Amino acid sequence: MSDTRSGELNAIRRDGRDRAVIFLHGFTGTRDDTWDRFPGLLGTHLAGWDIFTLGYATTMLPDVVGIWSADPELPILATMLWTELQSPPLVSYKSLALVAHSMGGLVVQRALANDGGLVGRVRDVVLFGTPSNGLRKASWLQFWKRQLRNMARDSDFIAGLRTDWRKRFVPNPPFQLVVVAGASDQFVTPDSSLEPFDIRFQRVVPGNHIDIVKPADANALSLRLLVSALSNEVQPPAATMSDLALAAERPTANVEQLVDKYEQAGAQARGLGAPAMTEAQVVQAALALERAGDRTKAIELLERYRALGTDVQGTLGGRIKRIWFETEDPHDAHRSLDLYQHALEIAEGDLKAASDDRTRIKAKQQIYYHAINVAFLELVFRHEPDRARAMAERAAAAASSVPEDVWSVATLAEVELYRGDTAAALNRYRQMLQLGGEPWQFASAGLQASRVAAHNGDQALAEELDKLFTPGARQLNRIFVSYSHKDKSWLERLQTMAKPYLRQAEVELDMWVDTRIQAGDVWRRPITEALRAAGVAVALVSADFLASDFVWDHEMPEILGAAKRSQLRLLWVYLSPAGWEETPLKDFQAAHDTARPLSALTESERDEALKRIAREIKQAALGATAPLVQREGRLAV
Repeated sequence: MSDTRSGELNAIRRDGRDRAVIFLHGFTGTRDDTWDRFPGLLGTHLAGWDIFTLGYATTMLPDVVGIWSADPELPILATMLWTELQSPPLVSYKSLALVAHSMGGLVVQRALANDGGLVGRVRDVVLFGTPSNGLRKASWLQFWKRQLRNMARDSDFIAGLRTDWRKRFVPNPPFQLVVVAGASDQFVTPDSSLEPFDIRFQRVVPGNHIDIVKPADANALSLRLLVSALSNEVQPPAATMSDLALAAERPTANVEQLVDKYEQAGAQARGLGAPAMTEAQVVQAALALERAGDRTKAIELLERYRALGTDVQGTLGGRIKRIWFETEDPHDAHRSLDLYQHALEIAEGDLKAASDDRTRIKAKQQIYYHAINVAFLELVFRHEPDRARAMAERAAAAASSVPEDVWSVATLAEVELYRGDTAAALNRYRQMLQLGGEPWQFASAGLQASRVAAHNGDQALAEELDKLFTPGARQLNRIFVSYSHKDKSWLERLQTMAKPYLRQAEVELDMWVDTRIQAGDVWRRPITEALRAAGVAVALVSADFLASDFVWDHEMPEILGAAKRSQLRLLWVYLSPAGWEETPLKDFQAAHDTARPLSALTESERDEALKRIAREIKQAALGATAPLVQREGRLAV
């Protein structure tokens, strides 16, 4: 077996066969790092094929021609692929198998739809995690990268590709087609990776967007699937065909019937007294039920099978913890904590009993996962910082002794928060963001960190976390208060009345006033930055407010413009008689009856009015954004 390189083509095995497998990576990937051991493992388990990896230019750097070379757009990459396949050494192969990941799958599809004589030589097409229907998550970076513009949902490239593909290859393509989704892939969702193709071509394997093309060993399902496809086996590995796995990936109307089917079949196969479903099936079924909108049944299923193992218990603990986020019911927090603690005990027992490195690593991964969640609940729910720190150290010991990935680094970052070293925590989170994980993983880590920051009352840390995890985004949870300094007493009273409402929402709601500006700061810049980041603005209106040149030159134009564009919710509070009807405020609903400004009310009436206003401010802020807990992915537990 040779390992020669020619430009961007790397020969993993070149033994003079007449068939070749070509691996093509995705966005920001590289020829060899994307696939890791995959091509070599394939060579060990598949005879009769030469094997190559092929690279091309793709980075996260912005496409600024004249400063550095811009990455080519996808139609150009498709032509480059066609050229490579028509040039030595690949031109000599009579039969080709094209195996692509993510954006690479779009390049393959475009090249095949263009044809130019290529289709006659292609025997197999296997697409892993390919956004064939476009990528919603590309939209916010379209201005940044040409390749992301091509991948965006509803882009001209995607629309043209789907039209041309249907014309040429539907219903029966002239090659063997397999499209593969990761069971935990939240970056390329099934409506894009699977649904553009008939169900007979669809498969699901365990793992997220990255893991599905990094098989650890010969038992990995993604490897067995590819070997099966290239060996011309009639049936692929049964696990990849699971309708339950597909249901876990996308909403399915008959998911309850599917779960019943698996339980009945399992009961018959395993006999009386044995669990009717495997641990993996239970987790998939719970995810399918939850995706179909039935969280109650998902939790009931997990409760029924919680004795199967730590994966079921962790998944159940996470679901119940989410309910606690929403309801603040201490019963839910206690239940979640109990589940994590019990799963941690089991995982530590598994580590002691482990007899090989693979089992030890799996046990350690379970240990740090459960331990860091116990630490979180000890701090945020039970308010026991010493117990939280002790548990975090147990998580650190496990996370620092396994191969580095997004979750282990996120765990070590959170550990630093319990140690009180925010600088080290932020550095760890920056490291995590460089590891090529998925947006939902980052959102999950950011959510847990932000709640720790909220519990500690560390607004500076919360803002740094927000910059890391949502760079450039409008912080819809921020409430900006515009007022005249002559009305400071009204501001303080409103802050006092609003505090319990905002505290209950933890870090999701943040009331920003200019009293945060430190002495000696350049005051205009932080005000402008805070205002442009806000999702809700509250104006305390009085004659002094309306007379303030600063307010009307610097704050209100931004507020009114954003409100008219529906980028911000504006509430205004009528403090004392003033000519508000002569200002643009007349176009916006006041937070209370303008016939009676607050100054005209008795003290008890004022407090009652401020209470209603504080409640309305909270509701406006919550309505301005989807709560962070709803952005969690499956493992955000």
